[in-house]
Parts: sequence; C-alpha cells; structure tokens
Amino acid sequence: MLKWVLPIFVILSLLSAQKRWYRGNLQGMSEFTMDISITGLDDPVWEKKVRQMALLFLDQYKIKINPDRFSPVLQLRFDILDSRINPLSAYNFELSVLDFHVPHEEYTKNFSKEKVIKRFKSGKVYERQVLGQASSNMLREEMEKNLMSLLDDFVDQWFRDNPIKQF
Repeated sequence: MLKWVLPIFVILSLLSAQKRWYRGNLQGMSEFTMDISITGLDDPVWEKKVRQMALLFLDQYKIKINPDRFSPVLQLRFDILDSRINPLSAYNFELSVLDFHVPHEEYTKNFSKEKVIKRFKSGKVYERQVLGQASSNMLREEMEKNLMSLLDDFVDQWFRDNPIKQF
C-alpha cells in the first residue's frame, strides 16, 4: 500500500508545483507606461513602428498606456546581433512588467509600529522571453511576429487576472 501512496503523492505535488509564477500578479493593473529598448539595431523608424504596433495591439483590448504614469512599466527589450557577414542573426526579445513592492520582512517589521514604509523596491511581476535566429533580411519580420505572439500572451494573462475587464 505504501508503495502506491508515495509515488502518487510525489506526482500530485509536482503537478501542483508547476503553476506559472506570475499568475495573479497583473490583478488590478489597468494602466501601464511603456518603455522600449532596442540595442544592436540603429533604426529609429523601426523603433517607432514597434511602438505603434504595440500601442495598436493593446488599444484593441482597451489596455491603456499612459506615458505620464510612473508605474507599472510595460517593458519591451530587444537585444539584436545583426550580422551582415554571416547568414544568420540572433536576437533576444523580452516583454516584462515592472512594479513596486515592499519586502515582506520590512512590511511585517513596520506593521506593529504603524509607520509609513518609504523604501519600495522595483521587481518583475510578469516576464516572457524569446531567443531566436533569423536571416539578416528577415530579422525584423521575425521579431515583429514574436512581438505579436508575446503581446497576445500578455493580454491573455491580463484577462485571466482581470476577468471583469472583458466586458
């Protein structure tokens, strides 16, 4: 009997531990500010195109981008190794949401004193990343396709955390 109980217990505990770490972190967030960082590619026109694509995609789901807002920050980061010599170029694309939080020990230490906590820390509450390779002439198209895919995943998670916003 013990032979069967222990493996079943281990399997069930592993299955319950496989949840996404960011589930529920986007709850209550309704406005973001957007920060785009592109390194390795000096093309201001493409940066404007990426910004417009992201704004239009988020606008169709009524997710507001407010440039005057300080936090939370929707960060789009592109790191590109564009090689005109080699047939392949590599890229790393990261979509993350940064927000402020209070460390648990500082919160519990000041809870009984009824002090106002002034030291907030910034941390990631959501992150998705894509590493890829593409030919140099298809690099921008490949990254735009991955941008749409990651934005779609972000919107899907945002609606899971904020189900009322769908209506």
